[in-house]
Amino acid sequence: MTALRANWKELSRYRQVLLVIMVLEILCFLVANVVAAVRPGLEYQDGFLYARREGETQIYEGKVDGERTRFSVSPTGEVACQWGDYSYGPYQVTEDPSAAPAQRKNAVGIEITQGGVLLFRGGYEPNPYVSLYQENGEPVMSLDVYAFTSGGTILNGSGEEVSRQEYHAPSPAVLAQVVLAPEITHRGSVLLYLVVTLLAALNIFQIYLPGFFFRLSLLGRVRNREDAEPSDFYIAMEHIEWAGVAVVCLALYLMCLNSVWT
Repeated sequence: MTALRANWKELSRYRQVLLVIMVLEILCFLVANVVAAVRPGLEYQDGFLYARREGETQIYEGKVDGERTRFSVSPTGEVACQWGDYSYGPYQVTEDPSAAPAQRKNAVGIEITQGGVLLFRGGYEPNPYVSLYQENGEPVMSLDVYAFTSGGTILNGSGEEVSRQEYHAPSPAVLAQVVLAPEITHRGSVLLYLVVTLLAALNIFQIYLPGFFFRLSLLGRVRNREDAEPSDFYIAMEHIEWAGVAVVCLALYLMCLNSVWT
């Protein structure tokens, strides 16, 4: 410990700060990945909604497009949704075997209503692309196409302007999914975390033992490697590389934390 403390004091402030940053990245994202791994949830649009229960009601809650988003699903199939200040529903999803199209043997027959108004009647099959089918077997695409202009305007597939309230309204496919077959997932990736941590550990060794890596780079290229000294340009590039790897590790750790697995 005494030798380690002495070596630490010999380091420049720049190297000390970078070493602290790298160690904090490793430890903080380890904790964050563990926390994310034990919190199941549901992917929704470009966000992630964490699952929990309030009595018999299933809740999915998180942030989507910067706004608090929440789904409440009752045991009877009633669904209420909120995005920011906007509320949607309540909707009622009811299983009805007679609604399933004859062509879809595995489809679950359902009706979706809102305030007594029929929104959808047909079959549901868990699928990321086409999950709803009308009673006559006609598929209902689950993925709507939207375009975003530079001014922030949202256009639908027909080129018509859509408000943010309309854009974030839950589709019939989403309503059927949260009631019948929510695909529960988790955030974080152990494998990606370990790969990034190997890169972070290598950077720590480079920062702490730059002389060793300098002489290693000269192996087989020059005689008397022990007598060689790095140039000012080499040292400057080395400092930039250390900081660059720290930034890359941070970006990869964030990517790891936001990755989703089932």
